[in-house]
Amino acid sequence: MDWQSLFPSHNLTTNAENPSIVESFGESPSDYKSLTKQNVFSVDLRGCIQLSGPDTEKFLQGQVSCDMSLLEKGETINGAHLTPKGRVTFLFSAHKDQDGNILLETHPSVVGLAIASFKKYSVFFKTDITDVSDQFFSAMISGPDSAERVTQITRCHIKQYNSSLFLVTAGADSAIQQLNSHAAVLTPAGQGYSDLMRVRSGNADVTIDTSDEFIVQMINLDAQNYINFKKGCYTGQEIVARAHYRGSVKRRMHLMRLDTAQIPPVGVALMDSNGKVIGTVAAAARASELSIEALVVLPNKYLETAEVTFDKAKLVNATHLPLPYEVLEHS
Repeated sequence: MDWQSLFPSHNLTTNAENPSIVESFGESPSDYKSLTKQNVFSVDLRGCIQLSGPDTEKFLQGQVSCDMSLLEKGETINGAHLTPKGRVTFLFSAHKDQDGNILLETHPSVVGLAIASFKKYSVFFKTDITDVSDQFFSAMISGPDSAERVTQITRCHIKQYNSSLFLVTAGADSAIQQLNSHAAVLTPAGQGYSDLMRVRSGNADVTIDTSDEFIVQMINLDAQNYINFKKGCYTGQEIVARAHYRGSVKRRMHLMRLDTAQIPPVGVALMDSNGKVIGTVAAAARASELSIEALVVLPNKYLETAEVTFDKAKLVNATHLPLPYEVLEHS
């Protein structure tokens, strides 16, 4: 995708190891605070899996946590694929196109794992499962007028995180034409800003490093409409239901600000001043030149922890921030 042609007056920087990742359009973390007041178009590298064939919906219905029978053309539904032990393999947002094909948008690192997991169960179903990541582009649109901007973009799939944050996924062949008329009123930003917006929305991707690590309640999927507790059986459903109805979740995901310029790796352990492991980093992004914000899975008893470390070398100040949604515990 030629983002430079869309925003020719900005200095685009790509990742040295993965040129598909646009790190910046000239902005730095020190600009993020001012960007929150603007209408921003921030590129967001995603993976896409297409399922097609007459048995696709039936197959997915027995495999994922959402009710696929509720997915209508042009709409979006969030879901998770689990192991038989109820651990999250990968997360996705599902879209249905005009031909009835289902597109799953997910983290790019888990596309191969996701396809392999599905194919273990799909041998008795007429459904084709294909990596189509190179046929689509994704970007976040955020800011005070983002809802209005998104409604003006056609031929795309839209995932809404909150009232002012949207993920737009569209065909790569029509991306420039689709967005050209909006470029003048949107400020471009790189992957770092998209990562921060996702963290602040309370959403943690499951990556190749955290696949098979969490049950759904640990990363608050029950509070974000990823789980349908009224649908029939699916892989891992019994564990999900037991935790839901018996209220047996001992760890939840919380939002924290850490006073450090170093971004902790996803999946790394978080420790207190005594070296005791208190949680696991589910997602992290730079918030300024000297701070990061992270989604951390930890027991509630550690919410008052004021100093933490993730590299065993240096303690940093930790501030616990409110999540933008309510997490309800069930008894």
